[in-house]
Amino acid sequence: MSRRTRMQWLAAVALLWLAALLRWLDLPHIPYGLWYDEAYYGLDALRVLQGEARIFFPENNGREPLFIYLVAGAIAILGPTPYALRLTASMIGLLAVAATFRMAWTISRRWEVGALSGALMAFLLWPLNLSRVGFRAGLFPLAAALTLWAFTRAARSGRERDWAVAGWIWGLSFYTYLAARITVLPIALELLLGRWRAPDRFRARAIGAFLGCALLAASPLIGYFLTHPAEFTLRGEQTAAFQGGRPWLGAAKEQALRVGGMFFWQGDSYPRHNTESRPVFDPLLAVVFLVGGIQALRRAPFTALWGGAMLLPTFLATEAPHYLRASGALPVVVFWAALGLWTLAEATARWARTPWAAALFLGGGLGLSFPWHAVAYFHPGWWAQAQVRGAFSLDSWEVAQEIRAFRRAEPSGTVVLSERLWAGRAEMRYLLWGESGVRIRRLTEDPPDPPPAPAMVIGWQYEEVPLLRRWLPPGALLSVRAPPPWPGERVPRYRVMRAEPPDRMRSNLRAVFADGIALQGGMAVRAGRVLTVTLDWEAVGQPSRDYSVFVHVYRETEAPRWPPAIPPQAQHDGGIAEGAYNTGVWRPGDRIREARVIPLPETLLRGPLRVWVGLYRWEDGARLPLRGGGEAVAVPMEESGRSARSP
Repeated sequence: MSRRTRMQWLAAVALLWLAALLRWLDLPHIPYGLWYDEAYYGLDALRVLQGEARIFFPENNGREPLFIYLVAGAIAILGPTPYALRLTASMIGLLAVAATFRMAWTISRRWEVGALSGALMAFLLWPLNLSRVGFRAGLFPLAAALTLWAFTRAARSGRERDWAVAGWIWGLSFYTYLAARITVLPIALELLLGRWRAPDRFRARAIGAFLGCALLAASPLIGYFLTHPAEFTLRGEQTAAFQGGRPWLGAAKEQALRVGGMFFWQGDSYPRHNTESRPVFDPLLAVVFLVGGIQALRRAPFTALWGGAMLLPTFLATEAPHYLRASGALPVVVFWAALGLWTLAEATARWARTPWAAALFLGGGLGLSFPWHAVAYFHPGWWAQAQVRGAFSLDSWEVAQEIRAFRRAEPSGTVVLSERLWAGRAEMRYLLWGESGVRIRRLTEDPPDPPPAPAMVIGWQYEEVPLLRRWLPPGALLSVRAPPPWPGERVPRYRVMRAEPPDRMRSNLRAVFADGIALQGGMAVRAGRVLTVTLDWEAVGQPSRDYSVFVHVYRETEAPRWPPAIPPQAQHDGGIAEGAYNTGVWRPGDRIREARVIPLPETLLRGPLRVWVGLYRWEDGARLPLRGGGEAVAVPMEESGRSARSP
């Protein structure tokens, strides 16, 4: 093996490692959540594992089967998780990088153009996102790159064997994504042009082998559509842009500007497909893309036919530009950009009269482009936005996590889930597949006999805690939890109310306040810089109003008795369960557990602490007295890692 060949292999391996790193980096959490369409692939895959094999899946507007069967294999190993879907997509994306590398090398006859195409496929935002979401559209760039490689190879050799291989690959591409049907246009046109320009390489017998193998590979799917013609046209009719009485010329101009503009000034606006509506290319790569396009028209005209045809699915549909519908153009798009990069690099080397100038140009160009794409994709600020969280149904994923955690801790427990969090949410059905003990209920209805503790009810964001309370048994130890509201929102996306057996309630304090409120037990646990104070309350009467709770923290020597002479060094004031289940809605006999997490200053990180707890009226600060005198109760403290004493 020559030194140049070894260097090429090392570069190819390094490129694939970069692509793998970008596709597997924090894949279980970015994107977080699970979108409806992704979940539907998972549901179909689960049915496949149950024996429901199909050649086409008509649910959810119809889907080609190959991605679903690949996902089924991942789910069989990993279970019904978002990771199973996205690991499948990442492996497909990694193969697409390698296939694009080989395709571009073959078409251009330059290893360097192939390597640059693979590099762009590895870190550009468009293919990177496609490799990290569970959509079947991510399979189409791989099929497109393989088809272009095999077709180019056959067209150059003219051998029937190569044409037959190309036919098989093309025929199998129809099982990937709806837009694959458009490939008939560039393939047919190139066959006609090739037959006219180079009949010795486009012989009738070779073309017959190509078409025969393609037809044979696609025949099961063709047979299905012949017997179900409505499903062949359904999705196209649903998304057609040229309908509804719009003037055709005006609509065409608008669509062309949107599709053409996606490369230069504004890309896909869906957060599931793109980051901040960024165009496909940053300004530098946009220039080299144009240069490469001019070069390709002369040196590789078939790529222009292919790229133009593969943009038709987004041009003809609503919501243009749409990165999923245009995914078949992706290998050609990166090839043009790579060809432009190499053309300018060679020109730079000739101008500077040194080959190192080309390396500096390529290294600088790719180095400047990398942050614009890959770094922007992983930026925490993007994923923290409410629109992005909603785009991936993060709340559904969190609810499913709540349910699974509860069922692991309480195998005999029952979960009551609001119908508002279930109906129309395929992601919930996928994430909770096979999970027993979950009852779907409309919480506004009159509940039947509530399940015994332990039990949990989860309500939609506008279903208040008193509504949830009706579905849990009386006398149980209740706790309420809600996630923080999303940025820009004021209400949590869901609320959780749990009921534990009453014998789990601590009784180490037995402090009775006025107005029918008792603090039966509590414990403060210090873990590093955080103090967690757990309080067990009971309504021994009917509280007349809402009260706020204060939790004040001191060094033990500074506050041995109440009231201390100095202000607290740390504190946490507010309603019960962060105001979700305040005292004004309690019923006699209610038992409520809440936990308050308090960051500690340096002065409280070591040494014994004194934690005082009491109640007050929030509007004037008047404290609620204790029966027998006093206004506050000292809660015992433990260090994290020590065994908690029984209450």
